[in-house]
Amino acid sequence: MPNSSAGIDGQGLRHRQHGARNTQTAEPQTSGQNGEKETAREQPPGPDDTQHKGQKPAKHRRDADDAAQDMSRFDATDRMLSVALTAVCLFTRLYQIGKRATVTWDETHFGKFGAHYINGTFYHDVHPPLAKMLVGLGEYISGHNGSFAYTSGATYPEHINYTFQRAFVAVMGVFIVPFAYRTCRFLSFGRAGALMAASFVLLDNALCVISRFILLDPPLLCFTAMSLLGYAAFAAQKSRPFSQPWWSWLAFTGMALGLVTSSKWVGLFIVALVGLCTVEELLTMYADGKTPAMTQLKHWAARIVCLILVPLLVYISCFEVHFALLGSRGTGDYKMPSTFQALQHRSVVALQPHRVAFGSLVTLRSHKPGFGLIHTNTTLQFPDRSHANEEWVAGGMGGKQKYNWWRVVSVNTTWENDAPESPVVHIADNAIVRLAHNGTGHYLRTSHAQPHHIGWDRRMFVAGNESSTSLWDLWRVRIVDEESPRPRDQLYAVTTTFQLFNAVSGCLLQATGAELPPWGNKMSELICTNDNTTRSESSLWNIEQVRDMRFKRARFGSLVKRRLIRNVVWLNREMAISNNKLVADPDRYKHTESSPWTWPLLLYPMRLSAWSNSSIKYYEIGNPVTWWASTVCCFLYPLQMLYWLVRWRRGVSSWNPHEFRKYWDTSKVLWGGWALHYLPFFLMGRVTYIHHYLPALYFALLLLAFEIQCLVRWYLPPRAIWYVVTLVLIATAYVSYLFLPLTFGCDKPIKELAHLAWLPTWNIHRNLDSV
Repeated sequence: MPNSSAGIDGQGLRHRQHGARNTQTAEPQTSGQNGEKETAREQPPGPDDTQHKGQKPAKHRRDADDAAQDMSRFDATDRMLSVALTAVCLFTRLYQIGKRATVTWDETHFGKFGAHYINGTFYHDVHPPLAKMLVGLGEYISGHNGSFAYTSGATYPEHINYTFQRAFVAVMGVFIVPFAYRTCRFLSFGRAGALMAASFVLLDNALCVISRFILLDPPLLCFTAMSLLGYAAFAAQKSRPFSQPWWSWLAFTGMALGLVTSSKWVGLFIVALVGLCTVEELLTMYADGKTPAMTQLKHWAARIVCLILVPLLVYISCFEVHFALLGSRGTGDYKMPSTFQALQHRSVVALQPHRVAFGSLVTLRSHKPGFGLIHTNTTLQFPDRSHANEEWVAGGMGGKQKYNWWRVVSVNTTWENDAPESPVVHIADNAIVRLAHNGTGHYLRTSHAQPHHIGWDRRMFVAGNESSTSLWDLWRVRIVDEESPRPRDQLYAVTTTFQLFNAVSGCLLQATGAELPPWGNKMSELICTNDNTTRSESSLWNIEQVRDMRFKRARFGSLVKRRLIRNVVWLNREMAISNNKLVADPDRYKHTESSPWTWPLLLYPMRLSAWSNSSIKYYEIGNPVTWWASTVCCFLYPLQMLYWLVRWRRGVSSWNPHEFRKYWDTSKVLWGGWALHYLPFFLMGRVTYIHHYLPALYFALLLLAFEIQCLVRWYLPPRAIWYVVTLVLIATAYVSYLFLPLTFGCDKPIKELAHLAWLPTWNIHRNLDSV
């Protein structure tokens, strides 16, 4: 990417150097107010071509704060401003942070997840683990023993230092303000513009209130801001490729991208931003033809290592720590492969035999994430079958339930059992078996009937019993793989991968990701596919649990090896499946959930707590002034660029190519960050909330400050920037102050704040059922 540090500097778009002007076509002269001839101000690259009169020569027109200094330089004044901003931000994030002594909003989820790391019990969630591990670290430092359940609305007991736990997370939300200031300086904001941008972030009520609870958003915002800082700093080193600062900032960016992605998948949006800017930079380098091929290869290699391999390494490492900390059986280990569960402490999969024989009771797990175990019961019947047909739905269901068990019996329907005195006949490769459901006695069966979702295969169900068998009950076992050191000639629990072919039709038992309607209890559909040559994961099975009194418990630690990459990939796929199931609830719309199109307009802020007069109330609402102004800025930016492009194509643009490049290098990063963090939500089917807009808002606020700075420099006298910034920040601070009671917690009757309902859709003092 071209040097982002080459953005609009103190003179930048405002002026050309007097000497450079003399080498170009003479520009018109005007008379100043005192009658003297002065050089006209350069025609601004805005919507009009009006000459600005009464300006001094360009070499004298400079901002008082940043004249004659590198815009990415960070001097003592910058450090002082950064420290001051951080101190104020600490106050806003920590003031009365323990005021509400009850579990608030999503603290019930993420506080509980943090406690799992203290207990060491495995759980399942839709988000990557880093931010939750940081929550757990805060709980551990606070002295929490993991015993509190974080039930929604529950009062924190005295032994839970919830104030420290909230403060530990809030500090991560504080860093976005100094990060914003430093980022803007690297993007060649003037000092006044950088102060304005950081203050916009500081004074946004939504960013403040979201940082005051035990949530994942503060780490997410922190690492998002860190990633942008790293890339802006790296881009500022363009003129010094392969220098020590160049390498340091490139590696820092890669590490930050890994951290933000390891906190929430929303972090992938800034990965995309950095990736697109990097590709543009490398392609531009290739197109100009000035860089030797070997140097270009070095640039590509450096980006691949630091911006792909480093984030990937950070991401995988976070999961490795996650698995190491959660080494015991918990509420979510059923989502993981059988081999993973077999190595968990106190797991039922680890406390069982390895051997399997005819007569054993088993559960059958699919190798397709999200399917779970084969399940049925007598309440699940196809709608096109009457009860007299005695055919019940078989499908996939997560969790360990009593209706997941099947007994493996032989062809002659001899009901082998697992009594100690029963003979042992192992299930060899190509053996023919029947699977009798332990709860109902019915056999797993297929027929000519079509499945619910896939019209050209066969449906799966249970029917018949010991006295009513069918050839459709017969299944041939084909062993595909054996993970343990044992020979691959018979079935074993956990470690043997196999397929099941129907003996009559030859169709292959296959799991699908299709969900059955309520009559199928929303199980995953199980079919028998006629495509019996496939070895896709959906056709692969293993025995997860076995009950057989003839065999002793096995030591799975010597039979199964931990496979980090396989477990990471599996868990991420399960996370994606769970995330897609978080669909919107129409009954709650306009109360907590909201559609993405409403976010930039701030139509539906969100209540974070109970709303009675006696409760302490928090409201997720941004600063309306900067929120709406940044929305206008982001919406108009494409039109602004289109207007300038048309003028350039017509040959009437006042842009100097170098000046336009400097403007583009900064604005594209900020607007691109907003667009990439906002627009993808329109493609998501999951439930959405207004706080999902906050990462996009961060970019929008920086872009707003950048545009204000540019407009002032193009159209106003040089020193006007500080006056404009002062007026803008006074207005921003005043509006932020108005909404502080809802940010710090309102313990008064909410009607006293009814005047803050600027829009009829803001449910500050009433519900919106009638709106």
